[in-house]
This record gives sequence, C-alpha cells and structure tokens, in this order.
Amino acid sequence: MTVIAVCPVAMSETTKAFRFFTIIINDLTPEAFIVNTTAEFVCELKEIIYNQIDPLVISQYRARHVVLWKLKEPIPISPDKTVLASVQEAGDLSQIANALRETDVIANLFPDPNSTGHLYIVATLVAREPPAGSETVKNEERAHRKAVEMAKTAPSPSSISKSPKLFKAEQADRPIYNGRPAGRRGPPVAIYHTAFAELKDALRDVTKVVDNAEDQRVDDTAKLSLVATDIYNLEDERSKAIIPYLKNLLGIDLIEKAKVKNGKKEFESDAIATEAIEDVTYGEKEAIIGHVEFKNEFGIGGDGGVQNVLGLRKHLAQEEYNEVRNASCCPCITVTVAGPYISFGGAILADAFIVESFTDYIYLGRKPSAQEWIIHLARTFAAVAQAFLSLKRFYQDLKLKPAPDLYRLFPSPTYFADRMPQTEMTFTARFNYEGRESDDYRRSLFRATYGDKEVLVKFCERYHRDGHRIVAAANYAPELFFCEQIQGGVTMVIMKFIAGQDAYYRFKNVDLPSDILENVMSAVEVLHDAGLVFGDLRRPNIVIDKTGGRERPLLIDFEWVGQDGQARYPALLNDSGEITWATGVKPHAIMRKEHDIEMVRKLNVY
Repeated sequence: MTVIAVCPVAMSETTKAFRFFTIIINDLTPEAFIVNTTAEFVCELKEIIYNQIDPLVISQYRARHVVLWKLKEPIPISPDKTVLASVQEAGDLSQIANALRETDVIANLFPDPNSTGHLYIVATLVAREPPAGSETVKNEERAHRKAVEMAKTAPSPSSISKSPKLFKAEQADRPIYNGRPAGRRGPPVAIYHTAFAELKDALRDVTKVVDNAEDQRVDDTAKLSLVATDIYNLEDERSKAIIPYLKNLLGIDLIEKAKVKNGKKEFESDAIATEAIEDVTYGEKEAIIGHVEFKNEFGIGGDGGVQNVLGLRKHLAQEEYNEVRNASCCPCITVTVAGPYISFGGAILADAFIVESFTDYIYLGRKPSAQEWIIHLARTFAAVAQAFLSLKRFYQDLKLKPAPDLYRLFPSPTYFADRMPQTEMTFTARFNYEGRESDDYRRSLFRATYGDKEVLVKFCERYHRDGHRIVAAANYAPELFFCEQIQGGVTMVIMKFIAGQDAYYRFKNVDLPSDILENVMSAVEVLHDAGLVFGDLRRPNIVIDKTGGRERPLLIDFEWVGQDGQARYPALLNDSGEITWATGVKPHAIMRKEHDIEMVRKLNVY
C-alpha cells in the first residue's frame, strides 16, 4: 500500500499558511518533500500533494484517489521509527481515523498551531486496479478505441447530415449516442464533468445566474438579435455576421474553417474554440472546448446539430489528439446556429461518443416582451460562458498521458457541498447484469469501490431512498449507502454490489420457483405496509443473490416507487405492447398497490 504521511511543521494563525513535511512510502523508496500552502479546503491540499509526487509513482492515479484521514489521536513523530511503522503500529486506519471530506477546512484539523511534533493526517492512495471487473475495464478501453476508429472511418459529417438514409445506416454501424433512435442514448454528460453539471443547473433558472459583465452582455445580445434575424443569401454571410458576437458573449476565441482529415480528404468545421494545455511534455497541445456549426436557415444544408457533433468527433479522433484522449473524456460544448436560432449541447468521448442537447433551439429575435427576452438571452449566454471558463481551466491544468488512463472512461460526479458521500469512492467499470448486452449505454450503472466495499452506482432522474431502505432493512434489497441529488439534475445511488443475474436471464423461458415468488411478494408487502407502490415490478428489476449457496430475490430498482394513490407512473412508460402491464398501468396514471400484486402474478407470464 502506498502511504502518504502529512506532518505539519509550521502553521500561522494569522495568515492560515501551512508548511507540511510530506513523505511518500511506496513499493520502491521513500520520497520526501515540503508542501507550502494557504489552501483552505481538503480538496485543495489533495491536489497540491498529488501534483508534487514523482510522476512515476502517481502516473496511474488522479488527485481524487488521494484519501486523507484525520487521526482520532495524533501520533507522536519519533526519530526511532519510520512514519510508516508508526502508522501501522497504531492500527487499522478505518478504526483510528476518520476519512476527511473534500470541503473540510484545513485550519480546523489542527487544534494547536504550535503542535508540530505529531502526525495529524495520513493519506492513502486507493488501489490503481479494481479488485474485480478488470476484464470489463479492458472491454471499455477497447470500446473507446473502437469509437475512435469509427470516427475516423465514418463518411463526411456533411453527407450524413443531409441524408436520413445514410444517418440511419451510420447509427446502426458507427453510432453516436445522441438519443436517435431512442436506444442510442448514453448517460447524462453532467456526470462526467463539472462544467456540464453546473451549466445544466444554471440553465434551469437563468434568473439566478450571476454575471459580473451583465451590462455589456445585454448590449451585445441586443445587437446579436438584430444581425441574427437578418436574411442572408449565403451561410458564410450569416456566420461572419454572428461570430464576433459569439466570441464576446461566450468569452472564447474562434478558429474559422478549421480543417480536419477525413480519410484521404479533408472536412471543414465552421468554427472551433481551443485552449492551450500548459503541460508541454509531448509538445504544445490544444484542446477543443467548443465546436460551432452554422446553417443559413432551417432545412437548408442538412441537420446542423447532427453535423456539429459528427464534425467534433472527427477532430477528437485525430492522431495529434492522442495524449488528450488518453488523459480525459474530451469534454466539449457544442453551439449550433440555424437561421435566427441557437442551441447548446455537450459531448464526451469515453467508452462511447455521448452527446446531449442542453437547450432547444432558442430564438435570437425579439419577442413581444423584447426587454425581458433579451435579458433572458444574455443570462443564458452568461451561463454558457461560465461553462466555457470551467473547460478552459480544466484543459489548462490537464496532465497529458502517453498511455490511456482508465479512469477517464468513468464518471466524475459533481456533488453539492452538503450532500457528499462520506467515504472515498472510485469507479472501476461500467456494469451490466450477467446476460445483458455490454454495449447498452442507456443504463447508467457502474461498479465502484466505496471504502473497502464493492458497490453498484446508479445515476437516474429520481429514486425513492426511503422505499429502498425499508425493503433493505427487511433483507429484500441490497444495502443502500448513499442516495442524493448531485449537480446536473441527476440522482446518484450507491448500493451494495450483488453478483449474479437478474431474474429475467436466470429463469429465462421458465417459471420462477415458488420460493422466489413468495419472497418477491414479501418484499412488496413491506413496501405496501409503508403506503408505497413499487411500480416497475418486472424480472429485470429483481436480482438473484446466490450468497450462501441459496438463491433469493432482491429488488434493485426503486426509481418508480411512490405513494399509493398519489404518485404517478412515468410519462415515458413503455406501453407499446412489449411489456404486459397490470390493468390500469399506463403513462402518467395514478400508482396503486393492486398494480404491484397483479405484476407479481405476471412474473411467470413470458
């Protein structure tokens, strides 16, 4: 195990400055260095320590893999013992220390600024390789490389955007995950980068956007409104009129007519925004933070939104982008202009190329309530500008990699300060229950380690935390460790990982055994006693736990759970006839206990 010992050797009460003697004990030789910092929060200290460690030691880690522990009782620093020996003799870290949260204040960790002869904080690096599911991680890396190759070999973005027939064929062979058709959608991009999470939250209510340059932005927006509503003979005329305003409103520089290889030919993006990466280990590199596509009018020149993301994909697949792809999921904001309308979206390249629209097409012209509308538009631009600034900072500080960093393929959730997991968590693999397709990106399920526990992490729109805990307390659901809304309008759920198949695949084309059915009914009764309805009681939402050599069912999906007679089924409930629902179950219908009881009976209808 790699241990980092952080010993304060000087503290200032007036300036809140700290001087830490830091020792890295690894598999090779100890390494020591001094850290001087005025950092306020634990997350900042972790980043500072991480950036000073020898790259050979830290190459497979990120700052988030540094776990800081506050010792319950300080350990005296003795010249007769190594720091590692002192820590090991004190006992198991989980027993003698508490894991610190990202938002803990450093100054509060040391009761006496003059007590520098004791060890207060110990840090560990979480395991580089996941304890289980490593083959799945390899599969994800292969999926990433396949996505890159598909981008290279795909036809030109403009040809795809102009032909529904070609677009349909490409979505079958070399897909982008943009929700077209419905099965070709991926997880929300907000779980992969803070810029997207904060932007999605801001766009929900732009009246709350704080813009220090609002006066100028409102003025620029009003002028953009005039040029956007003009009628132009050519697309280039429209782009030349609008680009100066986009630069000012979004705080970006734009490179027009950016060329990229497309086989033996070249493809040309209307405009891209880039940011220089400060790490020049592999030469000067720039990352794409924005990709812009223009269409003179709707219906002329193809689908601008499709062409936009396909053009971006071409850029990300280039050889000169290798080190950036190795170190990140390549987050980028997309801007599409069609006539007097504009839309914003986000894209990432992980184990699939996933894109998401953040807005509809927004009218840039003047509505009857013109004053109010221009201010609304200006605040929308301010929100996007802040997201661009976040991406700029991210890429400026990005540490490039000669080889792929597996962790770039996994989510990086953005938590609210008062709703954070209490234990360090590290994603290890995308997850599909045994028997399900491995390339089904619609299900935002991941394996992870949560402290010393194997867990399943789910991202969804809503989740009934109390319902899950009630059923788990009766041993009919996996233990629930965390369930909170995170930034980006997403709910994050952490539960105990259960190895095994879901009931659909475990008992495919055969009846569920009577004892399994009885246990499912018992689980449902626990919910009903609490006045709740499960709602989506189907075989795929029952996992068969084989712990102890005996099969037993556990309910695993509490997204639909709601109050009997009050809650409603989802508006997007699948009523196409593929699923045999209980009588009365339909989109947006009231949920009732009798529906669950009928659905238990239908578990053996296949």
